[in-house]
Amino acid sequence: MSPIEPSENKIKELISLFDKKKFDELLKLSNELLDNFPNSILLQNIQGVVHTELKNYQLAKNLFIKVVNLNPNYTDGHYNLANVYNKLDETEKAIESYNKVIELDINYFKAHNNLGNIYRKKGLNKSAIECYLSTLEINSNYKVAYYNLAGVLQFYILDVEYKNINKYFLHFLKEKIIVRPNSIAHNVLNTLFLNTDLKNNLSLIKNKITNEDFNYVLQNLQKYSLLMQFMKVCPIPDYFIEKNFVKIRKEILNRTYESNIDKNHINFLISLSMQCFLNEYIYDQSKDEIEKIKKIDERIKNNLKENKKISDLDILCLSCYGPLTNFSWSKKIKFSDKLKEIFELHLNHNEIENQISKRIKSISKVENQVSIKVKKQYEENPYPRWENLGLSIEPREIKDVISDSDLNLDLKKITTSESPEILIAGCGTGQHAITTASKYKKSRILALDLSFKSLSYAKRKANELKINNIDFIQGDILDLESINRKFDIIESVGVLHHMDNPFKGWEILTSCLNNDSLMLIGLYSEKARLHIKEIKNKINKLKLQSNYKNIIKFRKDLIENSDNHWNYIKSSPDFYTVSGVRDLLFHAQEHRFTISKIKEYLDKLGLIFLGFEDKLVKENFKEIYSNKIDLYNLDNWERFEKNNPRIFAGMYQFWCMKSNK
Repeated sequence: MSPIEPSENKIKELISLFDKKKFDELLKLSNELLDNFPNSILLQNIQGVVHTELKNYQLAKNLFIKVVNLNPNYTDGHYNLANVYNKLDETEKAIESYNKVIELDINYFKAHNNLGNIYRKKGLNKSAIECYLSTLEINSNYKVAYYNLAGVLQFYILDVEYKNINKYFLHFLKEKIIVRPNSIAHNVLNTLFLNTDLKNNLSLIKNKITNEDFNYVLQNLQKYSLLMQFMKVCPIPDYFIEKNFVKIRKEILNRTYESNIDKNHINFLISLSMQCFLNEYIYDQSKDEIEKIKKIDERIKNNLKENKKISDLDILCLSCYGPLTNFSWSKKIKFSDKLKEIFELHLNHNEIENQISKRIKSISKVENQVSIKVKKQYEENPYPRWENLGLSIEPREIKDVISDSDLNLDLKKITTSESPEILIAGCGTGQHAITTASKYKKSRILALDLSFKSLSYAKRKANELKINNIDFIQGDILDLESINRKFDIIESVGVLHHMDNPFKGWEILTSCLNNDSLMLIGLYSEKARLHIKEIKNKINKLKLQSNYKNIIKFRKDLIENSDNHWNYIKSSPDFYTVSGVRDLLFHAQEHRFTISKIKEYLDKLGLIFLGFEDKLVKENFKEIYSNKIDLYNLDNWERFEKNNPRIFAGMYQFWCMKSNK
């Protein structure tokens, strides 16, 4: 009986050609072999995979159908067929094929993952989550599934308990590059409230708390590893937790003052210290607390003079009330190994940023009066402080990245180069610039900002994450033309509306853009920020200066105000850090836009609107406007926003293009 398949050596030769991307040679050899082995499953499967790579999807589909007909139990054949169905937007057939793979092999983790991707695309987020969790239960090292799970958790609010999901949230928070913690913060909180007794434990915290209850609560809080890690990497945007942490911190202070704090609570104190540092000490302090802080500070100074041991608990307690750089003794003591994280966060990072700041270059002296005020704000309060970030798994070509944004654009017409030049105009503390640097293949990023403090923070974080294709430069957008450079992509999100003259700033950015190149702009919406406009008017009438004391007091007044009108503010993540509140409500300069104004500016600048960036916003829009061309009609968007005034609460973020016509 003659063999059905070629020899093992021939199959290895084909695989080697595939790995080397010598597809023409592979197809020629496999066709020759098919003359002798016409029913070979392996040959036709390999040809199908090659045609998938070459985007000959219809041909690949026919080959894979033949493969699974020859062997209905061939899992790789069904999997490859499912992938091609997916490419051809034959979604239901793709789902059927992936389910067939799982039926044949329950542990085929990539099938679970890809099925999750289809459900996510269809808006079936709950089913997508279940698929990603199944993937990770089978293969906990499959990095792609972590990114996919994190992606869906940014746009879908959990309202039921999911088995084992806590450990994956913990993984997200420990890893530095999968997801921004603040983008999944509400789901972390929901998971803690659904899957633990956190709410019941915190409910034991009263204004006067017994020693027994206090110890019981802290012991239990320390057991919630997800909560402990969450406190270390993200300001917690929840007032129920905040008000209880304020009480706990006060009780810790009282006990530390009396040298009566249990050393077994040290892990919680470390997490609380890091949480307070991240939220920039936004928790209100009583006069009694301020006095006791002074007394503990004096105790440390005296112990230092007398060469006595400095208590870790004393240091931790004070670090929950202010950065250790505020205390004169902070550089004079040797920190114990237990306080390594505290030392890094409070002192070492500060020293590194001071050194970096001295090396940052400037393009010119900032002279515009509004720019000077904005610069001062971000020197005093760099915004935002952050620990982790969501980076791309691997960088891609510009056209591949842009194709994901569903823009009104012929990708063949955009200008690209092997090493694209990209400008981030107003990079702040680096989240945007570092994310972009990880996204575009062989890109060279120029990240510009007014604030040295923000730039040094950004540069430190880029170094930590080993991102080395960014040049951080200090300067004003108004002076950009002095560098005499053109860019393939310019991104400026949340920046132009803080300029003296946003149109002038946008005009300068446009002059720095190559023809047939792309620009991403983010601007505040007038309709979405009406409630903020009212509060800012109130602040202006009260003539409140944007200092720490006023920010804390005004925020406290808002919290105690029972008017539901302010709930949008209280639910904002920015409401839970000092720099966030200052940026949100006390900003030195703010313009707000309408879609009509954006249209006017685009016309004046000769820019073509390509589409909005936010996928969730677009999904909501498509429920009303079903034709794809509607996505690119700003008149339709204006009507849509009129009926949905909060839809652009996260800014208008849109792509536009500079044409050479």
